[in-house]
Amino acid sequence: MISVSVRLALSWMFACAVSAQSPTETEWPRFRGPEGNSIVLDPSFHAPTVAQGRKLWTASVGKGYSGLSIAAGKAVTLGNKDGRDQVVCLDAASGRELWRHDYPAEPGSYPGPRASPWIEGNRVYAMSYWGHVYCLDVASGRPLWSRNVAQEVGADHGRWGFAGSPVVDGNALIINVGKAGCALDEATGRLLWKTGGGTSGYSTPVPLRHRGRPHWAIFGAKAFYLVEAAGGRIAFQHPWETSWDVNAADPLPVGDRVFITSGYGKGCALLDLAGSEPKEVWRNKAIASHFSSVVLHKDHIYGCDGNTGKGHLVCLRAADGQELWRETLGFGSVILINDTLVHFNEKGTITIAPAQTEGFRSIARVENVVTGGKVWTAPVYAYGRLFMRNDQGDIAAIAASR
Repeated sequence: MISVSVRLALSWMFACAVSAQSPTETEWPRFRGPEGNSIVLDPSFHAPTVAQGRKLWTASVGKGYSGLSIAAGKAVTLGNKDGRDQVVCLDAASGRELWRHDYPAEPGSYPGPRASPWIEGNRVYAMSYWGHVYCLDVASGRPLWSRNVAQEVGADHGRWGFAGSPVVDGNALIINVGKAGCALDEATGRLLWKTGGGTSGYSTPVPLRHRGRPHWAIFGAKAFYLVEAAGGRIAFQHPWETSWDVNAADPLPVGDRVFITSGYGKGCALLDLAGSEPKEVWRNKAIASHFSSVVLHKDHIYGCDGNTGKGHLVCLRAADGQELWRETLGFGSVILINDTLVHFNEKGTITIAPAQTEGFRSIARVENVVTGGKVWTAPVYAYGRLFMRNDQGDIAAIAASR
């Protein structure tokens, strides 16, 4: 299997060939898209088509916040119904259910699974609210192995359950369970390394290179950690405490620096990793993201400031944290398609705007795409469609290409 570090290098070559990409090649096989950065390239994306709000199909998969992962024509996600989790595989074109695998699982607070699955070749990896990891055959849903990782490493699910999505890197499956994550053998589920037990953070591990070697940027419950990919040694940490120990937005690599943000008024900071320990380049409260991750475009950061119930889309200059603009769009999440921001708010509204520093300018908007629940799951784009999911498990596929 191709490692995450190789994938990141290849993404730059793919970016140069964006004009050759077709909608049928645009997949979203893991949390936050092909490269795990909420960015996808597709010249067929068409904002006016999104504004029509044309639903191609709808489905229901049970309560939860897991996003759709889409590859090889299949869309896989998780939900909870009647005291059982279910990993559900849908036909991405029609929404028809292909298979589901379920297992006993209490729904937990704010019920249902949080983590999005990862589709890798003929396998799909999924993690429950309680830290139980499953590897399933993507064609049939047949279990290949399962592991109660939280129990194995002595990790606490915290107040709101495990939320970081699994990440495949070569023969390793990296998950944010325990102090600063752990790694499993992707073929067998055998534990490769762990960083300790206790309460976990809620973010997904992010790969980066530090001093020429692969590491993982992992948000723990009370600190940002840099963890060596080979062996799991914690290279260093930076204290970052919030109310309720909620560090949920993914760290964002910015060159040899990392941007971090958390909600409850905590704010954000840019950390320089060049020295023997992280050093804050700047810190402010322009983006205090409850749990939605930010995107980087042309040396600027676009992200959602605020906790559930209210929020703004904000543009910051990465170098110094200077706020360039903010727009009240409601609490939500954002992704980048080509040079265009796509924002979902919790009420089911899609807003599209150019990723520009001069100011916010909406070019398309459609309301009430999914109703009857909160949309806290991040946007997903694949095969020329946007996919929205609410906490009740209602999913809608929206036409989004020419």
